[in-house]
Amino acid sequence: MKKILICAPLRQDTDIFREYQKSLDALEVPEGYEVSRFFVVNGCGEDLKSEIRDAEWTEVEIGEDYIKTDDDHLWNIGLMNKVGELRNMTIRKMLDGGFDYWLSVDTDLIMDPWTLYRLIEADKDIVSEIFWTQHWCNAWMYDQYTPPEREWYNPGLYRTGMTGACTLVKRKVFEAGVDYTPIPNIRKALRGEDRHFCVRAACAGFEMWVDTHCPATHLYTREEYENYMAGRR
Repeated sequence: MKKILICAPLRQDTDIFREYQKSLDALEVPEGYEVSRFFVVNGCGEDLKSEIRDAEWTEVEIGEDYIKTDDDHLWNIGLMNKVGELRNMTIRKMLDGGFDYWLSVDTDLIMDPWTLYRLIEADKDIVSEIFWTQHWCNAWMYDQYTPPEREWYNPGLYRTGMTGACTLVKRKVFEAGVDYTPIPNIRKALRGEDRHFCVRAACAGFEMWVDTHCPATHLYTREEYENYMAGRR
């Protein structure tokens, strides 16, 4: 039996997290695989913590303010580095728990039920499921960001240079020392913990891929959440 740890840092609106958990519940798990969940909770109220189901979780205080406006998330380098530390906590949990795969899914994403099937079927060391936020997505070819490749709008499996947020990683990647620790001599040229992870992965000889068969829905604002809920009525 292959073991998959589904994990994420958790600091989210309670109603959005509720829908996120429903999408995890609905995931189709291939035969021969089993899944567990682990969250690193930070800055959440008791109402949200009471919503956590079927998961192990730990609570930490990162000491950074996180500001979410009506149409964006406001990130700074310090906060990004702190989130990288939280992701590293989930990696250690995966390695110490004897898991074969690490599936990191940000808590504002709603996944298609067949996402896990597609990512496992791809059989790549690092592979993400795509999602779209207006005209950009969670994959790009190089540097801080580049526009999506034209073929990514069609269902398929494509090579990418950097990715994150909804990502399946094989154990051997982390055993090779790849993680989200900031690269000391790259500070402002590449901002974001996913960039540092991807640079480390590429330098260690791993390829990154993006699957576009089952795009996730990104509830990154209240408006997106309300539109999503209206579409379910």
